[in-house]
Amino acid sequence: MSKKVLTVEQAEIKAMKKARSSDRWISFLALVLAVVVAVAAVSIGKSFSENKKAGEGESYITDDTVNQNSNIENTTPDNSQNPSDNIQQQQTPQQETVNKDEISDDPSQWSKEQIVYMYKQAATKSHDTAESSQTMSMPTMVVNDGDGALGFFINMVKPVIDSVIKKQATTYGGITGGYKNLVASDVESAKAYKEGNYTVIEMRMVEQTDGLYGDPQAGTVGHAINVLGNVATAVEQFPDFDIKYEEADIKIHYADPIVKVRINENGIIEKGTWSYMTEIDIKHLAIGSVMVDKAYAEIEYVIVVGGGF
Repeated sequence: MSKKVLTVEQAEIKAMKKARSSDRWISFLALVLAVVVAVAAVSIGKSFSENKKAGEGESYITDDTVNQNSNIENTTPDNSQNPSDNIQQQQTPQQETVNKDEISDDPSQWSKEQIVYMYKQAATKSHDTAESSQTMSMPTMVVNDGDGALGFFINMVKPVIDSVIKKQATTYGGITGGYKNLVASDVESAKAYKEGNYTVIEMRMVEQTDGLYGDPQAGTVGHAINVLGNVATAVEQFPDFDIKYEEADIKIHYADPIVKVRINENGIIEKGTWSYMTEIDIKHLAIGSVMVDKAYAEIEYVIVVGGGF
């Protein structure tokens, strides 16, 4: 009987299995996935819950003018740690003044500043009673360009990973995002219009890129839709592995961020959808003796109120 010839990938997998027990190999794989993907649900969910708690008892905005805070912190406290950790630089929003008496009864005539003002009014008024549901899906995940033992194995199990992510649907109280700090410069484009007795607001946010250390409610997307926040905190939950995440190049990009809400005659958001595609790009991440040269994942987040629309 001729000896079976293994492919390079099969040989590497066999060698790695010999070097580690079966349980440790499974744990190692789970860790890599956590670094790339699973931390996302924990981070956005936690910050969302804290957002609701902080908003309890807050009053509806009734002032004629909305003056924005000029000392908003963005995604990273210190640019000296790692250039990739401060990708979206701190910005000081311009002061915006909106006189509600000058807002037209026809939403299609509203300026971008007026649309943002009316959205913040509705979000604040709806926050205490709204119930938001979050779902996720992962259309793409590639590790080490799909080559080698780790890349080969993850390609095989990707459908299972995606299935697990889809099952992580969660429900929270409140309206997502740091909307109190939302300004017109956060918005790439916006429109408002009447739909029967409802007012519909649609906004496309300016895309945002964070590093390893983020603030869930900072930045152009964080103001409108919570972002992942501090990924390092999730990585530190795996003390059994030597993860040199501070030496890695980690970028988290929020693409195609959309907000769409339907507001009733009482100024309450009855239905809404907040969504974006998270593009997680990791390079040169050492986990013990194994180097993840490249890891890339796309995770789509959708948050809805009233079933969305």
